[in-house]
Amino acid sequence: MPGGGQLLVWRTVESPDVLLGELHLPENLADYHALRSAKRQMEFLGTRVALKRLLGEEFHIFYETSGKPLLHDRCYNISVSHSREWVAVAIHPSISVGVDIECPTDKVLRVYHKFLHKAELDMLSDRVGIQPLQIIWSGKEALYKIIGEEAVDFAAQMRMLPFEVAGAGDVMMEHLPTGMLYRAHYIQNELYTLVYCLGGGQDKR
Repeated sequence: MPGGGQLLVWRTVESPDVLLGELHLPENLADYHALRSAKRQMEFLGTRVALKRLLGEEFHIFYETSGKPLLHDRCYNISVSHSREWVAVAIHPSISVGVDIECPTDKVLRVYHKFLHKAELDMLSDRVGIQPLQIIWSGKEALYKIIGEEAVDFAAQMRMLPFEVAGAGDVMMEHLPTGMLYRAHYIQNELYTLVYCLGGGQDKR
């Protein structure tokens, strides 16, 4: 990742007890024990342990009212994502960052009309399939994590420019209300689709 950013994609196969044994900050332990859902507990543990492995020390994550995660001393911008047993953590010392990871699902074939811009529908035309749809969905999720509420309408406020589906590649996305362009990088395989994006877009006008 450019500019000193880092990304870790990790499959959490350890038991909750093993993962919990890697955490020692009282704030993290208190947050964990306040959770009631086993799924949320595993996501919590996966994120904190992944971050610890990425940075070499344990950090406490807190959240803005919007739900955006922050590190307690704001030493890095951070974004996290989960899908099944997978966790992705992206950090950057100076630029906002967004990441999304999704395991393959045919759900996107049922709901794509809710998140595709008309130009994207035209771009896909008769080749609507899981692979391009998941790249577009994850790209918009990643960009939303950077922009926030001004990109909450995925169909009306964001569009991905034409791209070719491959195992990995770069895509350009436009935030339509501002005309800003953002470059994102994707990785797609049989296990997951992952997209990360950095803030600081360029004005196309």
